Amino acid sequence: MPQLHSSAPRLVVMPAKLRLAFDVVKHLAEAVVVPLGLFYAIVVNFGLDSALLAALGWAFLAVLARLVRGSRPPVLLLAATGMAILQAVITFAANSATVYFLQPTVATYLFGAALLVTLPWERPLIQRLSALWGVVLLVNASLTLGLLLTLSTSWSVPLAAVGSLPVFGAGLLLSYVWFRHSLRAGGFHLAWG
Repeated sequence: MPQLHSSAPRLVVMPAKLRLAFDVVKHLAEAVVVPLGLFYAIVVNFGLDSALLAALGWAFLAVLARLVRGSRPPVLLLAATGMAILQAVITFAANSATVYFLQPTVATYLFGAALLVTLPWERPLIQRLSALWGVVLLVNASLTLGLLLTLSTSWSVPLAAVGSLPVFGAGLLLSYVWFRHSLRAGGFHLAWG
């Protein structure tokens, strides 16, 4: 006897758009934007050693605040704190603010290359989006590296931050379009909130 299949689309429920955007912005600000901005502001005004202490202080304070509240620090925050320690040690040894900003640029190159290298594998790092995000990361890293090597830190850092916005915005938009298309192709319907 044949099985009856419903032709109704299956529902995928995502958090409310505003709530999801707020959570993403909050985690990125806490783990990436604030420490880099703090370092930049202090290195320009007070010098390298003060900037390193401020960036490390922020990282430890963010983790400590979560622990005191009894919540578990997000993995992104813990990873960023570990990277902040390593970044501070390397920067202190090199005695160069440019080295501080160069390290995440090199990490971005490596991750972007890893995404592209895994494309031919049966299971790339982030599936079909590996090509898109590999290119986004390499373009962003190239822009940042070019600015770091040709301009002073006081100019290269803010210009790189502004220049990264359209690159990442395009990557996010294309990811969203692909996500919606994939859901429809699989017979799913997306609902928010």
